[in-house]
Amino acid sequence: MDNSVISLENNRMAEGLLQKQFLNRLCYLFLIFMTGCLVGWVYEEIFYWFTEEMLRNRGILYGPWLPIYGIGALGIYALKPLKKYPLLLFLLCVGVTGVLEYIIGYVGIRLFGMRLWDYRGLFLNIDGIICFRSVVSFGIMGIALHYLIEPMAEKLYRRISTRVIRTLCIVLSVLFIADCILSFLFRTPITY
Repeated sequence: MDNSVISLENNRMAEGLLQKQFLNRLCYLFLIFMTGCLVGWVYEEIFYWFTEEMLRNRGILYGPWLPIYGIGALGIYALKPLKKYPLLLFLLCVGVTGVLEYIIGYVGIRLFGMRLWDYRGLFLNIDGIICFRSVVSFGIMGIALHYLIEPMAEKLYRRISTRVIRTLCIVLSVLFIADCILSFLFRTPITY
């Protein structure tokens, strides 16, 4: 066989491998996002069950997910290179999630006229959008993500076939997008 044909075939194989690696990485990040959305929803339901003694689907979507937590989970995951420095990691988790919560809360109030949460009256709050309790909670969740959840999830992820993972990602994507559309059209979120 001609060297140019072999080289072309090798390039195609390398390109296919890179594409598979990219899709696998994208699926992994999407699952981190969706896990963050779900864990955030569960956290909120438990927290408000104990503080208000009622279950109410908080957030802007119908489904059991809060996208702000999914975005926060991705922000926290991006800090993985700092895992060797737990105190710095905790402080950056607090900072990243605090900034994220403030930006989303501010945009909700200023652009959409919706205050989706209200920390006015709580210790060290800024405009009622973030407070000490919330950012410390997110910092603790960030540490839990890095040292407990993500290592176990990565082992589980490696055991499951690529086909199953991609199917799961497609199903979750369709459900999430459908929920976003339906919620935009019909849902009135709880506001303060």
